[in-house]
Amino acid sequence: MSAAARRELGIVLAFVCLLFIPFSGKAFHMDEPLFLAPARHITTDPLHPLDFQFNWYGRSVPMSAVNNTPPLMLYALAGAIKLSGEREAATRLLFLPFDLLAAAALYFLARRFLSRPLMPVLIVIASPAYMICLNLLYPEKLAAAFGFCGLYALVRGVDEEQPRWFWGSATLLMAALLSKYAAVLFLLPAAGYALHRGVPPRRVVLHLALCGAGLAAWLAWDLFTSRSAAGAAWQVTSQAAGLLTSSWPHKLRSTLAFAGGCGVVTAFWPWLAIRGSVWLRGSVAGFCLLLFAPGLDLAPLVRPLDRATGLLLSAGALFGLYGLFSRAGRARGGVLWAYWAVGVLLLLLFLYWSILARLVVFMIPPLVFSAAEALEAQWPAARLRRLYGVSLGLTLVLSLALAWVDLRYADAQRSMAVQVAREYAGSGRKVWFDGHWGLQYYLERAGAEQLDGSRGGWELVKPGDVVIVPRVNSNLLSAKKKVLADVGSVEVGSRVPLRLISGWAGEGGFYSNTTGFLPYSLSGEPLEEFSVVELVLPSR
Repeated sequence: MSAAARRELGIVLAFVCLLFIPFSGKAFHMDEPLFLAPARHITTDPLHPLDFQFNWYGRSVPMSAVNNTPPLMLYALAGAIKLSGEREAATRLLFLPFDLLAAAALYFLARRFLSRPLMPVLIVIASPAYMICLNLLYPEKLAAAFGFCGLYALVRGVDEEQPRWFWGSATLLMAALLSKYAAVLFLLPAAGYALHRGVPPRRVVLHLALCGAGLAAWLAWDLFTSRSAAGAAWQVTSQAAGLLTSSWPHKLRSTLAFAGGCGVVTAFWPWLAIRGSVWLRGSVAGFCLLLFAPGLDLAPLVRPLDRATGLLLSAGALFGLYGLFSRAGRARGGVLWAYWAVGVLLLLLFLYWSILARLVVFMIPPLVFSAAEALEAQWPAARLRRLYGVSLGLTLVLSLALAWVDLRYADAQRSMAVQVAREYAGSGRKVWFDGHWGLQYYLERAGAEQLDGSRGGWELVKPGDVVIVPRVNSNLLSAKKKVLADVGSVEVGSRVPLRLISGWAGEGGFYSNTTGFLPYSLSGEPLEEFSVVELVLPSR
């Protein structure tokens, strides 16, 4: 490796540390408690990782019926919390090596196809989806580290005819699949690139078989024990298929808007990088206008600002995808970027239960690198440096603002638990709560108990008890005929007018497009509202 490459790699790794470490103390939130629960159980019973009851959808059921994640992340997280004492910052920092590994792999991969790889890689890392999602304790963190490394190893093995790199990539991709089922998206670019470069089909098939061997062993073990791994994944997918948000207009809106908004430059670079006639550009804009027509709305009222944001982000992403596929046979990395993008699109549109930023993050590298290849071929170096500098600056501003909002939302769950412990549990009152995510994690630690539909739900609440009910949360139990009185409420806001999750009028759906077709919404609505209610006895 040249001195210049070592210097650039150092910049990439330092950049990751600068973006990730300041947010390491953020409270556990969203789906992180879902992975922390089995990890905690593994520390005491490593041979039976899912052998306990867990309430994540409103009812206590065997964890094996809830978990739809392969085991690698769960065991890695178990080791981390054993070392960290389950402290937020320490636990996140123990996973920092995976973040550095993923960033290094992206740099080495981009360097094989781009003349100036540094800035495009930094822009990918600074993008909202990458900066926020891969800084959370999600299986996608490990899938990205192993998946990006696996693709780099395969490309190097194929291009340089080095069998150890080629077969080594199978081990890395196997680890990605053992981290997250969705890592299957990496198999298409791996196989497609190998075949395109002349690797015999039989060798490619054997490579794919090795990639899937670990996951096949896990599923076989599950089949002869709990028989729940495939069933849990299928249940989530099948139930989601019945939701209104699974309609094709909403899916297409979300996929394109997320692809444009989660990468930022993915919505704007295509108009500069891709040569296209006025008719072509008009066709892209016209399709998006139809896609965002009011008649296809799911919400009773979509704000004009959200509709305009969706149009802007989606048109850029769609034009970017056109450019990526149209240049697949001509650009140096075109084949790899095209197969990579198709793998993510197939996953989002046909396999996964929802459109969410933590999967769309895997679409950002091929879209950014493809556009960067096109720009390098057309723009002089000085002009390109200016574009890259402005793009990185604007992306950072937006991502840091969104990361701050996410931090504020996460910490509100922890703060609410502290307040409940002080004001209610501390005075001897029984405290219940509805909802999940980080609120569940911290309220249980504060001594509150979750409403459980398998035990009667709201029938468990007695006079004198209080119940904490969030507004922006999932799987809330209905109070039915219970007569409730408000004891108080806590509204959480932020002066930054951006929302990742919309619970009022916006279309922010960063963590799932069930709350909106945008990855984030320009809005001043509250981040969350916690209601404190108590049971009222009927008058005699």
